[in-house]
Amino acid sequence: MKKVGLKRNVYIILIGILLLAVAVQITNSQFVLKFNRNSTENGILKGMNASVVQVQTTGKSYCVVYDSTDEFSNKLKTQTEYVLGYLKKPLQVFDISTTTLQFNACQVVISTLVNMAMLGNLDELAQYVKQGGYVFQEATPMKGDAFYRLYRKLGIVNAGEGREVQGIHLTSNVLLGENNLVIDDPFIINSVMTVELDQKSRVLVKSAGGLPMLWDYTYGKGKFMVFNGTMLQEKINRGLLAGALSMLEPIFVYPIFNSKIMYIDDFPAPIATEVDPIIYDEYQKTRPAFFKDIWWPDMLAVAKKNNIKYTAVLIESYQNRVEPPFDSPTDKDSKGLITYGREVLKSGGEIGLHGYNHQAFTQSQEVADAFEYTPWDSIENMIGATKEAVDFAQKAFPSYSMVSYVPPSNVLSVEGREALKKGWPTLAVIASLYPEDGSNLAYVQEYRIAEDGIVEMPRVTSGYVSGNFDRWVSANTITTHGIFSHFIHPDDVYSEDRNHGLTWDKMYKSFSEMLDRIERTYPWLRAMTSSEAALDMQREQASQVNIRIEGKVLYGSIAPFHNRAFFIARMDHKIGKLHGCKVEKIDTNTYLITANSSEFEIELGG
Repeated sequence: MKKVGLKRNVYIILIGILLLAVAVQITNSQFVLKFNRNSTENGILKGMNASVVQVQTTGKSYCVVYDSTDEFSNKLKTQTEYVLGYLKKPLQVFDISTTTLQFNACQVVISTLVNMAMLGNLDELAQYVKQGGYVFQEATPMKGDAFYRLYRKLGIVNAGEGREVQGIHLTSNVLLGENNLVIDDPFIINSVMTVELDQKSRVLVKSAGGLPMLWDYTYGKGKFMVFNGTMLQEKINRGLLAGALSMLEPIFVYPIFNSKIMYIDDFPAPIATEVDPIIYDEYQKTRPAFFKDIWWPDMLAVAKKNNIKYTAVLIESYQNRVEPPFDSPTDKDSKGLITYGREVLKSGGEIGLHGYNHQAFTQSQEVADAFEYTPWDSIENMIGATKEAVDFAQKAFPSYSMVSYVPPSNVLSVEGREALKKGWPTLAVIASLYPEDGSNLAYVQEYRIAEDGIVEMPRVTSGYVSGNFDRWVSANTITTHGIFSHFIHPDDVYSEDRNHGLTWDKMYKSFSEMLDRIERTYPWLRAMTSSEAALDMQREQASQVNIRIEGKVLYGSIAPFHNRAFFIARMDHKIGKLHGCKVEKIDTNTYLITANSSEFEIELGG
């Protein structure tokens, strides 16, 4: 009897484990992502249109005024269009060189013009603001007759000469969680006007040296806002633009993704049996022993402490083969893939693909030379290498299907992208790079659903050591999108050009401090894998949102609605009764709205 009872319990336990494994697999599988992405019943949109579905508010638009004959104005207009698209605000664009601005059509007027005379009738503009309109001047205005007719209404008392200034000091939470941040670094340079402001002007941003750079000034029932600088033309500063817009109006609500994603590139991957002085001097271990005994346990510990899920993207071989046969690389490590991959999945993470090898999918000799790569001769060879890498992972984890791809060195050609799709049917996500690339070699992305249905979900920052640039860019993307996306490489530890001469102990300390700061500052960000975040991002982009205020109640509706949706709200109001949502204060006058229903209501107090 005891033996029978024991066997029955064992069977029950085994069945339970099997069911749990199936549930985890379904959760991590591309099936959920692919099914939802291709479902027309869910109203899924494709292409860039998915990110410009609009929030309907007053029936008026955010009017972007630009001069198509001016390069700077065009750049500002482009960045503004992207930001308003992500914030889902109704948009009208006025090319002032060919059309006239109609103020009565505008909820907010956004000027990318340096010469304010081009805005048209300045008396009409002033009257528009006085009666309750809003104007955001996105660039340092040029002094002239038009400026001097308006400057007091802009909150300026005296205007001096122009000058170039370095750095930035946030005197507000215009970037979420970063009130009083000071970055005195040459990657932030602005041409500004030296100004003395009215005492009633609210200064939101200064230069590192103390010159006013962003302020607003109430005029009648409306408000003027001025950005005294030139940096809003750059993609990495979109959060500053979004944050400024969100602080211009009394109540401003916009959707976010609400995701925190961490990629490990080149992992699992073959680990050569080498002795690296920077590792051996500290730990007396070879490279494989160090990764097994020190690095990986440390990475698991820091992830658990700071609410992180890893998306590990594998490499089958480091051999530079770009011609078949691909099926027998001498350095492939099936055992390492199984051992480390199993622990990635056990920790709640995801396994994706970095490549068959580390040769970026490009046929361009110029691009390959820039990274010391070997160009691929044909799309067929790329397809063959992709199939081999997918088969390699499938043999290690027969019931698991990879869906996320990270291109080596963030380089991917049009031909390479087609090869991936043909060689890997379950491909659903490509995660490359978000910031602009001065060399024009990287595969730079927007958050969007591509025309072929693949989710484009770029990474933002990288490395174990976080500097001023990383902090700035991550704060901007968190403010605009509610997303933190970071990647690291195992070989940064021993790579002389990437470890900054630091031992692993110091790199780990810096990495831990960065993740700890993110967790403290943005505890509301949800830890997600690449596919989990992509599925939620796809749903958010495909939804239409309606936000309106009637009396003292904020009403919201979402269609189609999937489980929950997230919004940032900026407002100086007390929160009253809630229906269909949860509201959490995350910063000064800033709230995270979690909608639990397709219709939600928030009562607003004084």
